[in-house]
Amino acid sequence: MKYLLSVFLLCLFVASSHAQSSLATPILLWPQGAPGATGTSDEDKPAIIPFVPEKNKQNGTAVLVIPGGGFTIRAVDHEGVLVAQWLKERGVTAFLLRYRLRPLYDRKDWLADGQRAMQYIRANAAQYQIDPNRVGAVGFSAGAMLVADLGFNASLGDANATDPLEKLSAVPDFDILAYGAMAFPAAISPARLQQVPSTFMFGTVEDAGSLNGLSTLFVDLVKHKVPVEAHFFQNGVHGSGFAIGDPILGEWPNLLWNWMQTNGFLSPKKRLALNGLVKLDGSPLLRGIVVLTPLDHPHDPPVIIYMTNTGTGELGRFSMPAEQGPVPGKYKVEVRQEATRWTSNSRDPFMINMMAKQRDNSLTDADKKEWGEFLRKRNLNPSIDNQKVFSKQRPGDGKDYVVEIVEGKEVVIEVFGK
Repeated sequence: MKYLLSVFLLCLFVASSHAQSSLATPILLWPQGAPGATGTSDEDKPAIIPFVPEKNKQNGTAVLVIPGGGFTIRAVDHEGVLVAQWLKERGVTAFLLRYRLRPLYDRKDWLADGQRAMQYIRANAAQYQIDPNRVGAVGFSAGAMLVADLGFNASLGDANATDPLEKLSAVPDFDILAYGAMAFPAAISPARLQQVPSTFMFGTVEDAGSLNGLSTLFVDLVKHKVPVEAHFFQNGVHGSGFAIGDPILGEWPNLLWNWMQTNGFLSPKKRLALNGLVKLDGSPLLRGIVVLTPLDHPHDPPVIIYMTNTGTGELGRFSMPAEQGPVPGKYKVEVRQEATRWTSNSRDPFMINMMAKQRDNSLTDADKKEWGEFLRKRNLNPSIDNQKVFSKQRPGDGKDYVVEIVEGKEVVIEVFGK
């Protein structure tokens, strides 16, 4: 019995050792010793552990992973290894940060560690087959505070530095903040504001302690016109990480992935402004959605066009800015019709006039009477029994409808339902 127990324990030890040894060897950020180091243990040696995807999966994007722990520990497994492996499986090269902690060190030290990690990644971009302009950072709780700190305060690079790494910017190209944030700087220069990264936020209402900071930062980012997206779930405790396996909270990494793809962080290609026209059975599409799914590469951004019949231009016409537009290439087309009869108030001269009077409080009783008579004459009954979906250009077509996006050329999308 003792023999069997010994064998069992030995197997557990070997399995545990194998699991640990399967990770790459940590790379010291300062091989000759970190600035201000007060000892020689691992906790005095900032480092990163790379998680490199198989070559056929690599998409050129990199993410620095920063676990939380109140700057007193690092939740290195569920907010570190599991997150890095999730990214690796999807073609993103991840780097898990070992940063210094209190009481041995303070903010200037862990900020320096985060900066050095970002600079190391960019300096070694060729070695890891990554794009130095697509290096983001994801942080959890205290790690999210460090990510935000990098976005607001990290070095932009010093061209005169003697250390080649210090010549490079340490500001992430995009920030991912999970249940942690910091205040938007009270005074920020216009030049520095331009460097604040696009930001994705995740939190829960149950985790009230972090929700306030996240929601305040969200409002400030919106106010300063920094691209931002936030998802606040109703339930969920602090420290859930990527919540892998949770059928509800576990959706947030998928929302994050959609955000990364839609914003072009997974593709090196230049995005284009896009103008065009959408027709259904020879008439402008008045109300609906057009989904353009990239065919050349799955990591290229999809394009979603909402046809709302607003503005004063030609019916059925749309215009998209480059930051929301496609990259050059072929796209599968799906047109979804949401109404067959639709006139936006912003197009109707009578409604434009009435709503303007309502806004400036000049609406008279005679105006209200005229408005009421106008309303009674309008046909606001349903015009459609369900959303109509067109993925082929014509009924009976064997192939999907495909268009090619070319820079400088508008696209005409026309489908037929009969």
